[in-house]
Amino acid sequence: MTDQPTADQSNRPEITIKLASTSDEMMQCFMLRAAVFMGEQQCPYWEEYDGNDYTASHLILYVDGEPAASIRVRWFSGFAKLERAIILKRYRSYGLFLPFVNWAKEFCRKKGYPKAYLHGQKRLWPIFEKDGFRKVDDKVFHFSDHEYGAFACDLDVGENAPTVTTDPMVLNRPEDQLDMPGILEQSMERGASNPHAEWTERRG
Repeated sequence: MTDQPTADQSNRPEITIKLASTSDEMMQCFMLRAAVFMGEQQCPYWEEYDGNDYTASHLILYVDGEPAASIRVRWFSGFAKLERAIILKRYRSYGLFLPFVNWAKEFCRKKGYPKAYLHGQKRLWPIFEKDGFRKVDDKVFHFSDHEYGAFACDLDVGENAPTVTTDPMVLNRPEDQLDMPGILEQSMERGASNPHAEWTERRG
C-alpha cells in the first residue's frame, strides 16, 4: 500500500506498507522492535527475539521512506497471529496503527486465513475492540512484564482464497502481491526449453 500526497495535501507524508522481503528490510524490523520493546518497554533481548522470527512473515511501514513501524505474522491452522506490532515514538501522532493493522488483516485474508488473532496489552484493549477484535475469553495472562488478553476477528476470505486448485502461477507470486503477475509469469514467454532434458535422459 502506498498513500501518495495529493496537490491539496502537500504536507501529508507518503505512507508505504509492504512485506519485508530482503535481509535489509528484516533488519529494519528488528531495529524498530529493539527501539520500542527493548528501549522503551525494557523487554530483555532473549524474550524479544524469541526464536520465531525466521518462521514468520514481517510487515514494515515507511513514512517518507523512513522505517517507522512493523508487525510480525505467524501462521497457524485456520488463523494468522499478529505479533510484535510497534510504531516508533515520533510517528505515533500520525494515526498509523489501525490502518497498519487493517493492512495486516487484509494480507492474511488474501492468503486465505479466516481469522486474525493477537495478544493485546491490557492498555490497548479499547483500540483492538474499536478495530473489530473481540476477546477470545476472559483470561488475563502476562509475559515480559505486561498483562495481555487474547483477541480474534473474522476475515471474509470469500471464494478467492488460495487453494490447491488455484492457478499454479498465482501461487508462485510474492506473498503480498498475490493479485499481481509475478516474475515467473514473465518467464512463461520463453516457453519450456527443458534445458536439463539431455542430462535427465542420460540418467535414464
